[in-house]
Amino acid sequence: MLALCAMLLCHPVSSVLASDQVDLNITTQHRAVVDASRYPWSAIGRVNVATSRRGHCTGALVGERIVLTAAHCLYFRANRNWAPVSTVHFVAGWQRDTYQAHSIAERYIQSPNFDGEKWSHGDNLPHDWALIVLKEPIGRKTGYLGWADPRTLDWKKSKFVLAGYPRDRAHAISIDQKCTLNGYFTGGELLAHRCQIVNGDSGAPLSIVGYKKLTIVAVNSAAGVGQDDQGQINSAVPIHNFIGILEKLLKETQPGYDLTDNNRLFGQPPDATVPTVAE
Repeated sequence: MLALCAMLLCHPVSSVLASDQVDLNITTQHRAVVDASRYPWSAIGRVNVATSRRGHCTGALVGERIVLTAAHCLYFRANRNWAPVSTVHFVAGWQRDTYQAHSIAERYIQSPNFDGEKWSHGDNLPHDWALIVLKEPIGRKTGYLGWADPRTLDWKKSKFVLAGYPRDRAHAISIDQKCTLNGYFTGGELLAHRCQIVNGDSGAPLSIVGYKKLTIVAVNSAAGVGQDDQGQINSAVPIHNFIGILEKLLKETQPGYDLTDNNRLFGQPPDATVPTVAE
């Protein structure tokens, strides 16, 4: 049994309270910075909430207009409210002072069972997911990532990577290539992983690496949620927790969308006829 604790290392800056114990000494300097102008990295970006308490998380396009991130990224514990839709922005392929595309949110859907006031509790973490519907179909410019139900995969034959915008390098995508998945806990509703994560990595896609593509299996949620004989365990919310809602949104927003076999959608590189860099 994993011992749950409340080390909130991957909270967005905007939702960390003064009482939260965040280890500011943890860094991600071992992670490699990748070229955000190239697919598949162009489909990953920053989820920015433009309010008086600015912060950011990581998100990934899983369709032309759909961004996957963590629910707690959109909740402000200071005033106990969800972020107004008009303040939620997604900046794809952000790298220092350039980006590939940008859109404001049209709406977003977070798990109806997520409680922002107790997000790090063990029974709440499986619900720490959100899907942002963008106003613009920027996934045509940047490409979007594939996704798969992790229960259908053979993990032993797969290599995993986590890509995000960590606090210590918030303006460039960096990847942890030494990620491991360590099985399920809380009744199969959470994935345990050992990717190195800090603030800003909330909502980052945990993906299988294939030839020039990423296939998301889970969305990063929290660090230090458990312990076993090998050390600290982090949590990620598997795709199967919300696959029905994801499919519904894709059908609504993306004409011609068709799910492949085994609860899986293949990613799509950028449309060559559309400029990849936003003006």
